[in-house]
Amino acid sequence: MNILDDLEKRGLLDNFSDEEKIRKMLETKQTIYCGFDPSAKSLQLGNFIMITILQRLQAAGHRVIAVLGGATGMIGDPSGKKAERQFLGTEQVKQNAEAIKKQLEKYIDTSDQEKGMIINNLDNWKDINVLTYLREFGKYFQIGYMLSKEIVKSRLEAGISYAEFSYMILQAGDFDILYNKYHCTMQFGGGDQWGNLTTALDYLRKKEGSDAEAEVFSFKLITDSNGKKFGKSENGALYLDPAMTSPYKIYQYFMNVSDSDVLKYLYIFDKRPIEQINEIYKNHMEHPELRNGQKELARVIVSSLHGEDAASHCEKMSSALFKEDFTGLKASDLEQLTEGLVVICPSDDLPILDALVQLKLASSKREARDFVTNGAIKLNGTKCTDINTVITKKMALEGYLFVKRGKKLYAVLKY
Repeated sequence: MNILDDLEKRGLLDNFSDEEKIRKMLETKQTIYCGFDPSAKSLQLGNFIMITILQRLQAAGHRVIAVLGGATGMIGDPSGKKAERQFLGTEQVKQNAEAIKKQLEKYIDTSDQEKGMIINNLDNWKDINVLTYLREFGKYFQIGYMLSKEIVKSRLEAGISYAEFSYMILQAGDFDILYNKYHCTMQFGGGDQWGNLTTALDYLRKKEGSDAEAEVFSFKLITDSNGKKFGKSENGALYLDPAMTSPYKIYQYFMNVSDSDVLKYLYIFDKRPIEQINEIYKNHMEHPELRNGQKELARVIVSSLHGEDAASHCEKMSSALFKEDFTGLKASDLEQLTEGLVVICPSDDLPILDALVQLKLASSKREARDFVTNGAIKLNGTKCTDINTVITKKMALEGYLFVKRGKKLYAVLKY
């Protein structure tokens, strides 16, 4: 199967400069690149879609290049921005690029330059002076053409600086430089990059000749079933760096996606054949209340990002609340389990009825008494039926006491 056929079935493909020609070119080994913006010291979950596409292309026998925006990151891509982005410091961009390079090395095989490379585009631009830039690059760009691009048009009313206006020139220059240095014939990116991608292709053909064998294509921007941008949690972006976003948080993000999103995300991230994924989803929909599809999706994602051991540990943590068994979990694990729960930090012993009210598990002591006497309350998995129970620090596990009411409602006492 042509790799484009597989990507199309997975619902990823968006635009092509020339689909027929791209399909023909991909029948033989090509060098293909995608850029990554070092606007933070870690890539986000949304960037991982582009990484998986690089992996798929590499597995299909193509050479891939991941380009770090060490130069373009000094300016900032205007795509999708409502206002001018504040410049990052030179040292900050450098540190971000170095950190992202280490991340990309986990996912892309760079053991042989014929398989894959990671390049910083600062190396393309750092020695080019302003006159060379204007003569060798700027002269190929018509202002009217640049103004017609959506990435610029969308910013004209709010205002766009010459610096951001020039971003597409630098990206275009990257494509031409890679074309000449590595015979890189293709560039791809997200759908919001289409203006930059086509500008780069037009520039390359003006400079190298209209018969230059080069093409661009893009992938759809992924949203969830509610139209929300993929990879965004209630607290903001989900990062690939486990120190910035824990594997468990990513695991829980996918455990909570809708049934309709399970298949979409499995198509994107699961490298197994589509027929096998369809079977997984079919089995899931026979008993969606068991959330087996979400469990498989979360396992696939965390395994891909952080390894199978991390995925197994996340699965154990996730089942702790369901099975009411917290043994074997470290304090750091228990801390992660508290996310999204009501947490109070008592300074002294606390009667069970007072605790339930303070934890918002009961609206009054009277209601709390009913919950306890009816056997609806558990403390770290142990049923509590005595309304005179006094909760002490000794009852906590690694400083945490999970209080459960009914089948699903949890809150936490943290010592």
